[in-house]
Amino acid sequence: MNEKLFVLTNQKMNTNHILLVIMTVLTGGLWLIVRGITMRSNDSHNKKLAKQINQIMHYKTQGMSDTDTYQQIKNDQLNSDVLQGRVIFLILVVVFLYFYLR
Repeated sequence: MNEKLFVLTNQKMNTNHILLVIMTVLTGGLWLIVRGITMRSNDSHNKKLAKQINQIMHYKTQGMSDTDTYQQIKNDQLNSDVLQGRVIFLILVVVFLYFYLR
């Protein structure tokens, strides 16, 4: 798991603010759209990595072995996917009933 933590930590993305400011000035503000998208994308990516790192550290501080930690993270992901599928199904049923009973 230490290797996974190292890889996750090195995958963090940084935004080059100086370059983006220069591009914004040179393009008369049009680059602000690209700047916003870039910063939002990097922030989202870094939050996902931070969540994975925190998840690993949480299980490691509980004294789990690398194998147990990996298995628990895999189970958490499966449970999350099942929950997401159930929520989507429930939303579809509610929308269907709304239009059917309308």
